[in-house]
Amino acid sequence: MVAYGKDEVLSLLEQVLSASTADQCEAYLSGLSWGLTRFANNYIHQHVHEDNALLTVRTVFGKKIGKAKTNRLDPDSIKEVVERAESITRAQQETEDFVSLPSPTPIQEVTTYYPQTADLSPQDRALTVKSAIDRCEEKNMERVSGTYYTGVEEMGVMNSLGIEAYFQGTLSSFKINTLLEEGTGLGQHSARNHEDLDIEKITDRACEKALLSRKTENIPAGGYPVILEEAASCEMMGYLAAMAFSAQTYQEGRSAFSGNLGKKLAHEQVTIWDDGLEEQGFPTPFDVEGVGKEKLTIMEEGVARAVAYDSYHAHREGKKSTGHAIDAPSSIAAIPLNLFVKKGDMSLEEMISSCERAVLVTRFHYTNPMHPLKTIITGMTRDGTFWIENGEITKGLKNFRFTQSILEALQGVEALSDRWGIQRMEYLKASICAPAIQVKNFTFTGTTLF
Repeated sequence: MVAYGKDEVLSLLEQVLSASTADQCEAYLSGLSWGLTRFANNYIHQHVHEDNALLTVRTVFGKKIGKAKTNRLDPDSIKEVVERAESITRAQQETEDFVSLPSPTPIQEVTTYYPQTADLSPQDRALTVKSAIDRCEEKNMERVSGTYYTGVEEMGVMNSLGIEAYFQGTLSSFKINTLLEEGTGLGQHSARNHEDLDIEKITDRACEKALLSRKTENIPAGGYPVILEEAASCEMMGYLAAMAFSAQTYQEGRSAFSGNLGKKLAHEQVTIWDDGLEEQGFPTPFDVEGVGKEKLTIMEEGVARAVAYDSYHAHREGKKSTGHAIDAPSSIAAIPLNLFVKKGDMSLEEMISSCERAVLVTRFHYTNPMHPLKTIITGMTRDGTFWIENGEITKGLKNFRFTQSILEALQGVEALSDRWGIQRMEYLKASICAPAIQVKNFTFTGTTLF
């Protein structure tokens, strides 16, 4: 894998600041060098590599703010993007409550880079995929598909107030889907260190789900007790974060936390925090403004405690940024990017055996927000939906359409599993670590033919 490295990145950022005539200037570089292997119908059909870096320049004249971007990093292009950012800034209206770009904060050391992952070759990935496909064929899977990627990401931030930050981290993710008759299955995991991916276990889990659901039945739509496995739980928590945990939506009255900090909004088993320094997730020591990350408790034993701030929305309340800025423009200026949900003390198997009757959901598909203030989402189940009766999985089910308030579901939590699933969203450089969640009632509004 090819990466620019600290010295070259900081040198590029210094060129930006030197070229700027603005009152304040910020330069942010995000680089990614990664290899991706896709497979479908039991063979590899895409085997690619990409090296790219995006430079974002933000400039300030008084209370006018603007930005421009480029992925051309030669000196002439750097000069051009600075001039373009300043031209855009001068054309803006003033942002009356803007105070300043952020000042330097402590940035803690955290392990994010694993050489063995950076050194993984395309052949290594291809052989791993072949082994997984062979394993599935031994279990009579009819079709196998998925993705396997590894790579290196890097970030650098520098501004005219003295911020200077850089980090480099490795990435790896393996996802596999299996098909047998009517049944489909999913196995997935992501980690900074590819050696943390137990690909045989991930593959076997996908095969087991397809085998269990190869003959599916319909049950009527309605409200049912459910167990949401880690993949479904992670996705649900990601939508909750986007709808409720941002200072921008909080200040604008668009968040379920607006006016409700200090109030109990979920079951006392629910504790949620963000921590960019926790190495069990995808640690990232600072945000896109170069503000150092610390642990932020968002919900404690069901009580709403805090939201995530960037510098602009923090200054509006006379506060400091919590280190959660994302690359604007966006309808959400700050969001937790290293989210964790507290684990429980039961295995998934124990949760299943404790149920008199329930629906077991592997993951969600085509999920969308419907009413952000009420945290209502809609979507479908996918890759393994099952009926549990008297503590056992008795049959595979046709998939459901669901429409459900996340916070209402979390008010009825009955158990949390003792292990985290990890979902990585590369477009945001975000990760969610959440356990399986058992809730009293989840609303299925329709059924499917598959």
